[in-house]
Amino acid sequence: MPPRMQLPRRLAFLASLAVSGMSAPALASPLFETAGPIGNNAGEQGVVSGPGAASTYFNPALLIDADSELLLAYVLLSEQVGITLEGRPPGSDVPLAVGNRGSILVPNSGGSGLAPVPNSVVPTQWLQQGCAAASGQSQCNFAARPRQAQGSSGQNRSYLTLGLVKNLIKDRFTIGIYAMLPLSSFTAAQAFYPDEREALFSNSLHPELYGDRLTAISIAIGAAFKLLPGLSLGASVSLGLANTTSSHDYVQDATNYNTLLLNNNISTTVNVAPTVGVKWDATSWLRIGGVIHSPESFTVSTTIDASLPSGTESSTTQTNVFDWMPWSVGVGAQADLLQRGAYGLALVGSMQYSFWSAYQDRHGDSPSMYGPSLGWRDVASGVVGVRPSYKNVRGYLDLRYVPSPVPEQTGRSNYVDDDRFGVGAGADVALHLPASIRPGIQVFADRLIPRQNTKNPSQLVDELPDGAVYATSLAPVPGSRGLQTNNPGWPGFSSQGWIWGLSLTLSIPL
Repeated sequence: MPPRMQLPRRLAFLASLAVSGMSAPALASPLFETAGPIGNNAGEQGVVSGPGAASTYFNPALLIDADSELLLAYVLLSEQVGITLEGRPPGSDVPLAVGNRGSILVPNSGGSGLAPVPNSVVPTQWLQQGCAAASGQSQCNFAARPRQAQGSSGQNRSYLTLGLVKNLIKDRFTIGIYAMLPLSSFTAAQAFYPDEREALFSNSLHPELYGDRLTAISIAIGAAFKLLPGLSLGASVSLGLANTTSSHDYVQDATNYNTLLLNNNISTTVNVAPTVGVKWDATSWLRIGGVIHSPESFTVSTTIDASLPSGTESSTTQTNVFDWMPWSVGVGAQADLLQRGAYGLALVGSMQYSFWSAYQDRHGDSPSMYGPSLGWRDVASGVVGVRPSYKNVRGYLDLRYVPSPVPEQTGRSNYVDDDRFGVGAGADVALHLPASIRPGIQVFADRLIPRQNTKNPSQLVDELPDGAVYATSLAPVPGSRGLQTNNPGWPGFSSQGWIWGLSLTLSIPL
């Protein structure tokens, strides 16, 4: 008979976690940051340029200069991140004998004595071929999950963008609403481990800052008021959800979950993440803007209480963190360089400093847990561009550079991210038909600069440690010397790709 993969209690835990991890739609801002401001010629620099509905998130103080309008837009985002895994070197496979759990002992963590192989370790052949094919046992049904066969990039997503600006007191007090609503995959939240544990699930690497972070409904609500003739302040909130799920399970048969008895209780609360902005008209030709975004996230906490017929009960709480965004500070300036008749030209520059060193991944862990040198960095990104205009037509061209906060992945962790260099362009035109409208188009393309990560074997987990022996004879297990790991990023990986977007906008004065 083939060995069982887990003890009944572990089976109960995993099953209840799978069935109880329900969530409501997330409302957070990674989507806003990736797509950039939509409409009103803001381009990639909403902190100081293009007052309109998008200013509600990017700098609410600019709402004071926006016209009352309704914004409608169709947005298409394409995420094409390629991940290439290096071939596994000879001798790094976890041998097939590990599948017979009780037959192998390894040195315990204390350095004295022997202990069974952890249940989290499986033979490499099982991952590549499946248990039945690798072991020749038809009763063994561990499914194959080849390396990088379940990568999550290569997606095109579409959105409906809605915005509203209303001047309640002209030039004194203005409110704004801005939202992006997915039209295809309505909302997805995908948790994955950035280390060897992911071999038990997808056995693949995934882009850390894209993927499911681009599927959330994103909403911001805010207002601006003028303090002085040239000084305005604004504040807004991005809405987010926090879900709490409790699952009470009775496991009648650990090998047949059709008999599982299950009660789920789910509660949802609304979280808000404030944004504060300022706008100063330093002169008639120079505008300066600044904004502070507070951290945001969408969390799902799941408590599992499992009972077995033997009378054993077990309880645990697991928390997943999705769409996490850091504290960030943005500043920018727009200078009108030229105004001759119907022609105008402005120069715009901005930068954003983001405190990614506090990042929490989808399991709520800090990357610094893998070592001080593997903690994420705080980074500054910058954008420069121009804003030409002619009569009732206006446009923009922006260039931006966004460095990755992720250091080279030399150890256990497999956080996939790249520096980005991008260009954005767009234009809109005011038309006076029977009704006044302003249609427009925006495009952007970001190149994810190719990056290579090479692992340091001493920083990885040896899943079959040196000194492993057979339980009956205490003879050494062949193939246990050196590093054996199922970490899908071993011995290294590279990434590169593109993120591009297209927006068709329509602004309707109110």
